[in-house]
Amino acid sequence: MIRAVATDIDGTFLRQDRTYDRDLFKKVYEAMEDQGIRFIIASGDQYYFLRSLFPDQADQLAYVAENGVLTVDRNEEIACDRLQPSDVKAVTEYLDSLPGVNYCASGRQFAYVPESTDEKFKKIIPNFYTRTKNVNRITDVTDDFIFKFALNVPHEHQAEISHDINTRFKGVIRATASGYGAIDLIIPHMDKSYGLKLLLDRWNVSPDELAVFGDGENDLEMFDLAGTSYAMGNAPHNVQSAATEVIGSNNDQAVLHQLARLLLN
Repeated sequence: MIRAVATDIDGTFLRQDRTYDRDLFKKVYEAMEDQGIRFIIASGDQYYFLRSLFPDQADQLAYVAENGVLTVDRNEEIACDRLQPSDVKAVTEYLDSLPGVNYCASGRQFAYVPESTDEKFKKIIPNFYTRTKNVNRITDVTDDFIFKFALNVPHEHQAEISHDINTRFKGVIRATASGYGAIDLIIPHMDKSYGLKLLLDRWNVSPDELAVFGDGENDLEMFDLAGTSYAMGNAPHNVQSAATEVIGSNNDQAVLHQLARLLLN
């Protein structure tokens, strides 16, 4: 029996053009409400951006945002951790030393974008963040809650950079790849499964009663947690092999069609 559903957003729920079938979602969501099933958005994206995707249901949903650092249930913040200012400074200095790497730093209220950031990367940011601020340097930010860095790196150096970060900053921050040169730096042990566990405990729902959908390596922890996991057909092989079942692609709206098969029949 499914009592909760969690889905990743990019490459999973949204089509490549950043849209989804709103009519089908309305039918599926109404079925979830009728059956008492909670719907969770579990993504590396900013909380405010995720809310903007669901204007009619935003206040009723649960969110595991920023890859697990910020967890919200129906507008109530459940958990939010932060990096120490000294760690923010050390990570920023390291990232600034890497050629071809662009990044922004996520805080509770804004995503902070260095002025030196490549213009191409700046144009991508609104696809994932609704609230942003340009700053001279990340170390100038007075936000006490910096909790994630989102990187765009040369694809051919993605594995090398991830390994170097995980070695240099072990215990402070962890690199998790979401594909195509994108790397999120998150607080260790605060991945998507961390936020999901908080919500399941709050609702008295067993992990066996959770179904999850994802397409990236940053979804593997929630695959391990859930009783049922669905990998997208566009996911890498290692993600597909970790799932209970492989379904169609995000462009096929496979998440919504799978939920329709489960809930509308």
